[in-house]
Amino acid sequence: NQQVFAHCDLLSGNVIIQPQSATTAPNAPKTVSFIDYEYATPSPAAFDIANHFAEWGGFDCEHDLLPTKSQRQDFIREYIGSYYAHLGENKSEDELQTEMSRLGAEVDIFRGIPGFYWGIWALIQAVISQIDFDYASYAEIRLGEYWGWREESDGSRQASGKEMTVREKRWAEE
Repeated sequence: NQQVFAHCDLLSGNVIIQPQSATTAPNAPKTVSFIDYEYATPSPAAFDIANHFAEWGGFDCEHDLLPTKSQRQDFIREYIGSYYAHLGENKSEDELQTEMSRLGAEVDIFRGIPGFYWGIWALIQAVISQIDFDYASYAEIRLGEYWGWREESDGSRQASGKEMTVREKRWAEE
């Protein structure tokens, strides 16, 4: 489980895609910047990526907006390719596929942890923050993500006959 410098808060508002000029070639790479590093820390890459995917639901935690399996695979393919390109290493397609499968499996294992992380954070904010925001309700939603993942992962949801959460259904979508 490789540690990387992780942003740990890559919601859409913290990812800035610079506008292209009219003279920019249509296929030119986009310039992307990241802001708000206050939660950055060394972390498993899989946690940072799982957290990024969880943030696709936005501030309202719209779980039906989370990336499908194919969207996650596309992202991980680009992530792995960029990682090795920045290291200056050329990997075979088989090596890249192996690494993508490994990282994808780790991201899947971490998928519930952002709910726990941000749920606990929101409980703390509910007590100490002066910002007018319903942190307690946000904590309930985010901790619900964690418990939904736990029930899915340990089989207790299926054993109890409960319906799969929207978040877990979306995660399972191809």
